[in-house]
Amino acid sequence: MSGERSDAVGVADTVSEVLYSIAGVLLIGSGLVCLGAAVAQLVTAGSVGFSAFVLMLGAFFLSFGAAVTPAIRRRLGRRHSVTEFGHVRTVDRRVVREEEDEVFRCTACDSPAREGLVRRYREEYAIAGIPLYTESEGHNHYCLECASEELLGPREPTEQPDPEVERETDLH
Repeated sequence: MSGERSDAVGVADTVSEVLYSIAGVLLIGSGLVCLGAAVAQLVTAGSVGFSAFVLMLGAFFLSFGAAVTPAIRRRLGRRHSVTEFGHVRTVDRRVVREEEDEVFRCTACDSPAREGLVRRYREEYAIAGIPLYTESEGHNHYCLECASEELLGPREPTEQPDPEVERETDLH
């Protein structure tokens, strides 16, 4: 079986993401309404027990809605250290295999390649390690030889025997 996704799987993934987004937004909205109702109940009636229950219910809806929403899950998946505030630069890399049918030009040697390494660099603005928005993003592609050289260091030249020296030794 090939590594390509069928059109039906692509449509199913898109529909699933849309439905999860709708469910997440509804849960987050419900959580915000519950939090507002809890604060209003506490201020107007002073009922601490009921307000605490509605407050916990609102917190549950908010956290569950954040866990369900695909966009929030992706952001949380890219989170950094909790001490990160402001501009954060990251670099991700992945291997490109020949089976992916992707042809690119190597950033280092400008030769066309079908396999190698892709580096995605990103500058994001984060609060407490959670990226709020991406300011810039780019990709660098490296052929297999340039990627190997960069990751492992330059290759040491192998000494090839000089054919003239071999011929002289064979004659003696």
